[in-house]
Amino acid sequence: MRAFDISIGVGNGYTSKQAKSSASVGSDVLEKIFDQYLDLSPLWLVTGQGKMIIDPEKKTDEPLPDYGETIDEIIENKIKRIVEQQFKEFSKKLENFPTLDQISKEIQKNLKGN
Repeated sequence: MRAFDISIGVGNGYTSKQAKSSASVGSDVLEKIFDQYLDLSPLWLVTGQGKMIIDPEKKTDEPLPDYGETIDEIIENKIKRIVEQQFKEFSKKLENFPTLDQISKEIQKNLKGN
């Protein structure tokens, strides 16, 4: 790992310490990694999705749509997609949730029945 730390210009033992403590790395370090390892997929490194190495024949200078050009944009867009998905799931659950009027009527019905 020492050679990797040197290659991206971080302190000796940085990646080892981060790995041992399960800590994340900052966007500045991710950008150093991408600057040094041009064939490494930013999407793979940040999200674990897709292939680790960018296919040289498919490589373009254009950013992937919807992902962003910088690490911060990729992370921000990933968070947005997760929140949107969670909102959709929550909205579906709310569709089946009774309204206040329905709850009130059910309570009144139960009170009259007892």
